Amino acid sequence: MTMADRIVYRGCTPVLDTEYDKSNNELPSEVVVDAVATAAGVDPLDLPPLYEFVDPDALNNLFDNHGGDTNALLSFTIDTWNVFVRADGKIRVCDVTRPTDPEPVFDGTTV
Repeated sequence: MTMADRIVYRGCTPVLDTEYDKSNNELPSEVVVDAVATAAGVDPLDLPPLYEFVDPDALNNLFDNHGGDTNALLSFTIDTWNVFVRADGKIRVCDVTRPTDPEPVFDGTTV
């Protein structure tokens, strides 16, 4: 098995799927905050600051300068939410309090 054949799995229940669009000057960090707030059913201002979990500038720069690999993927946890961000703009928020059998995070995502 090569590195390209490995699929990234999640073991939590997806709650929300969304995307950021670089062509509209959307920043991944801003879309992540909105997505987690929507998943949690709270106002984005009621969430802890994103920088407590991931560096927002590094997140934005990572996907701005990823080198064209649309399968590049970053995952991190915000409280009880697993967040998966892919270089093609896809974002998935999963509830870690609702475990599930491991499944691919996104169809076709490999590392």
